Formats: sequence, C-alpha cells, structure tokens
Amino acid sequence: MLDPGQPRPDIATVAELLGNTTRATMVSALAGDFVMPAGELASIAGVSRPTASEHLSRLVDRGLLSVDRMGRHAYYRISSPQVAELIEALAVIAPLRPPTSLRSARLLKTLSHARTCYRHLAGRIGVELAGALLDRGLVRREESGLEIDTERWDADKPLGLASGPLEIEGQPLIKGCVDWSERRHHLAGTAATALTDQLFELGWIARAREHKRAVVVTPAGAEGLSDEFGLNLL
Repeated sequence: MLDPGQPRPDIATVAELLGNTTRATMVSALAGDFVMPAGELASIAGVSRPTASEHLSRLVDRGLLSVDRMGRHAYYRISSPQVAELIEALAVIAPLRPPTSLRSARLLKTLSHARTCYRHLAGRIGVELAGALLDRGLVRREESGLEIDTERWDADKPLGLASGPLEIEGQPLIKGCVDWSERRHHLAGTAATALTDQLFELGWIARAREHKRAVVVTPAGAEGLSDEFGLNLL
C-alpha cells in the first residue's frame, strides 16, 4: 500500500493547470518555442487581457512558462523542452476535435503534414525524416531509446552537420518524441534541432501563414529532401 506521505512528483498540480482550456490553449500556442506577449495569447485563447494575465501568472509560478520583462512589456515562452514534449504527448492521447469549418480542416491538414514541436520538426515530414535517418543507420534504436551512431553520422554529415558541435552538456543529442498526428516518433534533441534550423536556413522548409507552428516544404525543399534523404513528398 502506498504511503500517502511518501515524497513523489505532484502530477495532479500539472494536470490541474493544463486541465483548463484557456491555459492549455496558451501553452500549446507557445509549444513551437515562440515568444508572445499576453495580449497575443489572450487573442489566441479568446479571453480578455486581464483573464489571460491571471492564467499566465499561474503557469509561470508553477514553472511551465517563463517570462521576459522589458520595461512595461512581458513576453512569455515555454520554460523547457520537456514542457513542449509533455504537450505533444498529451495530444497523442487526447480526443481530436473535429474541424468545424473548411479553414480549420485545412489547418489540421497543414499541421499534420509538417509543424514544429518546440524547436524540432514534427508531423508527417518529421516522422519520415526520423525513418530515413534510422534506415541509413545514422540513428539506431537501443534499449535505452534512440542514439546517434556518431561514426556513421560524421562520415555522412547530413545537411553538412557533424555530431561534435551539436553536443550540449545535459541535453540529449537525439531522442524520440511521440507525434500526435502520426502516432509514431519524430526526433527531438540537439541534433534534431540543428537539422530543423538547417532546413529553415536552406529554404527547404518555411513557416506557413495559417499558424505559427505550421511548416510547409518549399519546391527546393521537396527536391533537396528527396536527394538528401530519399523522401518522396509528392
């Protein structure tokens, strides 16, 4: 029998915070590693500025969000990659709200095809990129999870990236992140972030207009991803 006084993570506190639609909407909006003021988050959540500020204060106090203050202005962001991964994991088991309009149906299709999850690529494209790296042996499955084969990675240097400069103390080079739209893993970690940044830098992917987290593959990107990773995006 569990001792009710035994120290353990207070999961219920986080569940209560995200169990509120307004707070969940605002945290989800920031999950692509964006920085937004309270007014923009209030608009996204469909609440007044004072109501948004109250909810944001609770999220900051509990460590889900952090805030940067510049004079009278405050800008909010996800406090850590783990918070973004939590949102993505919850989305996997959450019921999907059916689209209520043609616009929302198009947005769902766009987000499912490609989006950012914190700072790495998610959606169909993210999952297929993960599969390509596994097929080529640059990433391998171990009992502990996914790992980079540094020898093969550095021999191949996908998108010109060597593994050494991607190593950051205390952060994994690569790990799996469950994708809510594909129900499979895309890649997270510093290497996944570097690949995503490079895809943006090359102009192979770009931000979509419909949503801050939505990503589109450019014509150059479709050709480049086919040549580099064998991805057929047609």
